[in-house]
Amino acid sequence: MDAFLLSLSHSPLAIALPILWLLSLPISIFAFKRLRKFPSVRNFLARALILATELFLTVLVFLGLTHFQCSREVAWQNRCAQNLRAISLAIANYAQDWDERLPPARQWANVISERYLKREAMPQVFRCPKSPSPFGYAFNISLDTLPISQIDYPSETVLLFECDASSLNTFGDQTNLPQRPRHLDGDIYAFVDGHAKWMRRSNAPKLHWKP
Repeated sequence: MDAFLLSLSHSPLAIALPILWLLSLPISIFAFKRLRKFPSVRNFLARALILATELFLTVLVFLGLTHFQCSREVAWQNRCAQNLRAISLAIANYAQDWDERLPPARQWANVISERYLKREAMPQVFRCPKSPSPFGYAFNISLDTLPISQIDYPSETVLLFECDASSLNTFGDQTNLPQRPRHLDGDIYAFVDGHAKWMRRSNAPKLHWKP
């Protein structure tokens, strides 16, 4: 069923079905009222068929539009995670050139943009598709110029997080998360070891924000 709805939401039927439903509705109402004037078993069956068809189309349109919205949300979420992984890789490359030390929090985006990010990737890579702000991410202030060797749990320590950022080099902590989660009641985080993942907002305090 999910595979059918996914293919439906990405096919021309996603546009054709709502149009067909809107066109068929007044025709069905007219035909239904017309058939009521001539009661018979055949007309009763015809009215039942009209109702069943309209009900089927209504359910199909509703499910298709709902699944289309969900698939779009997932696409936004995947894009945001890709952005954070790309930025994390750039930070890892920076650290290799600077004695395994993380960049300064107040200039973190500038220093990795100079040498470690592809020019064609900027500035889109610094913006979440669902962010209302010019920039979408912030650097964990607790990791400012910190040597990676001093971080006990790299796979659990937050490096970057979503934020309604007005400047490129935004930094902070969990209090700077967006007022409302952008991705299905959760946020996407990048960790010191380079991976990025979605987590529910209620789990944010359980993450390692300090080294």
